[in-house]
Amino acid sequence: LCSKANAADVTRAGLELKALIDQMREQVQNIE
Repeated sequence: LCSKANAADVTRAGLELKALIDQMREQVQNIE
């Protein structure tokens, strides 16, 4: 149960990080 919760947290964090990186990429493209 604990490992399942940790895996869900890691997945959620990974998705948030990916969304953040996508936003940064768009901002960089807008600057260029």
